[in-house]
Amino acid sequence: MIAWLFAALALAGCGNDRPEASLRAELSGDSRQVSFPRAGLEVELPREFDARPAKAPQVFRAVYGRALVSAYAYQRDEQTPLDDEQLGAALTRLEAAAEERSATYVLRSSGTAEVAGGRALELIGDQIISGERLRTHSLHVFDEGAEYVIELLAPRREFLRFDRALFPLVERTLAVTGAIRAARGS
Repeated sequence: MIAWLFAALALAGCGNDRPEASLRAELSGDSRQVSFPRAGLEVELPREFDARPAKAPQVFRAVYGRALVSAYAYQRDEQTPLDDEQLGAALTRLEAAAEERSATYVLRSSGTAEVAGGRALELIGDQIISGERLRTHSLHVFDEGAEYVIELLAPRREFLRFDRALFPLVERTLAVTGAIRAARGS
């Protein structure tokens, strides 16, 4: 996953391009629906993000400027959170796992929500990947034995613009079925 991220960010212009170049790339405000029935996921994304199918458990990835959006669909054998107490415990475990996964990760905020009719967790944090200071926003939605993750990664200087364009749209339009059929790719 991390190796792919480096390649995607390099292709998106993170190499020798000046950061100011991607700051001028404006989002139109238009959106388009993307659907991945084998993963049980449908959502609208800003039109500029061209969602490309990916190998399971990743559902899609999309790059625009220096921002990366990706989605994952995981079938869960363990019980997904049924009440607020279980959701709070899951949030504590997710926060610890995020910080354990990367020595540079710093949690900025976290919380619980209801999205797509299911219980959800959100994390926002900072990390350094390949010398680049990135901010991440991940949304984890639980539905009938499945967990769906939508994640945004962008340089901190550009994060807020992408986050404001993406996450309200995702939270309003995400539809999941919990029926993940894809063994390879979606």
